[in-house]
Amino acid sequence: MALASGDLTNEMGFVRKSIQNLKQYAPGKPIEEVRREFGIKGEVIKLCSNENPLGPSPIAVEAIRSYIQEIHLYPDDSCYYLKKKLAEIHGLLPDNIVVGNGSVEVIHLIAKAFLNPKEEVIISNPSFIMGKIESQIMDATLTEIPTVNGRVDVDGIMKSLGPNTKLIYIDNPNNPMGTMIEKKDIDRIVAILPENAILVLDEAYYEYLERVDLHSSDYYVNRNKNVIILRTFSKIYGLAGLRVGYGIARREIIEILNKVKMPFSVNKLGQIAAYYALDDSEHVVRSRRMVKEGKLYMYRELGRLGIKYFPSYTNFITLDFGINVEPINDALLKRGIIVRPLRSYGFDNYLRITIGTKKQNKKVIEALEGIVKSSI
Repeated sequence: MALASGDLTNEMGFVRKSIQNLKQYAPGKPIEEVRREFGIKGEVIKLCSNENPLGPSPIAVEAIRSYIQEIHLYPDDSCYYLKKKLAEIHGLLPDNIVVGNGSVEVIHLIAKAFLNPKEEVIISNPSFIMGKIESQIMDATLTEIPTVNGRVDVDGIMKSLGPNTKLIYIDNPNNPMGTMIEKKDIDRIVAILPENAILVLDEAYYEYLERVDLHSSDYYVNRNKNVIILRTFSKIYGLAGLRVGYGIARREIIEILNKVKMPFSVNKLGQIAAYYALDDSEHVVRSRRMVKEGKLYMYRELGRLGIKYFPSYTNFITLDFGINVEPINDALLKRGIIVRPLRSYGFDNYLRITIGTKKQNKKVIEALEGIVKSSI
């Protein structure tokens, strides 16, 4: 019997129940779409996805050029050389690392490998939404702990731990708030972590921290704890379009993740670019300096305009307008500025703005000033 046309989510038994009411991940608007929608002929700046406006390392770009003639060959499925270099950097073994098609693939692998239906996932609200989506796909029981003043509520997470807890997902620094909890807070959670539970620390913005000694999570892997650390090449390394991220954990956990990993998920050029990007410390320092200077400028100007914001440990700032931000977002789009409203996270009053170049930051402030004055 053929299925009727229409909404397949309503067809009995056709669609997996756990995804029938799932809200799809909503990426930031691409530049081409904004040009079409608003008829913009001039410059459009994209500050919605926390990309590095300086682009990738020149060393990584040159390496891609050198290997471009080899794209007819399948990539090294084991990511041998990249894992070897990452292991040396972290003082671990290659067996402690899994490389994925962005760190989002590693989040997917964790849910797929460890979550059974109705097992509990504890997650901060808000936090990077893919942790929530993957948990819902696996039909887990989701416990969301609201942030306190924009920070992860460590005490709330600890109180929620129970015999049915399988995963605790914490992005640190937090996305989309930009706040951070220190290593001592993580220590408290690890100390009472149930034996069959795993703590996932998503550290996508780790490289933007100026004092990494306050937040060195490799410590837990070296001590055989059930902790998985996520890192990415999409942010400070400027390789978002090539999709490379990785997870760090004890060998037994990595072996399980590899069992459910799709073959050849990390493309050849992505592996090459990531490998050589690790050699360009100057690019990382330059990117970090640009963000630091940009945040100081934005803090000063936002304060002048009377716009509330959360001080950030990342390469973005989240603004709290106290009103629905859709009209403000639309006004920015018409001016060729793409930022990220946080409605999909359940926060209608918040806008997240990536730190751009000096020119881009100035354009954002000038636009916001005009919008604020026009609404008075």
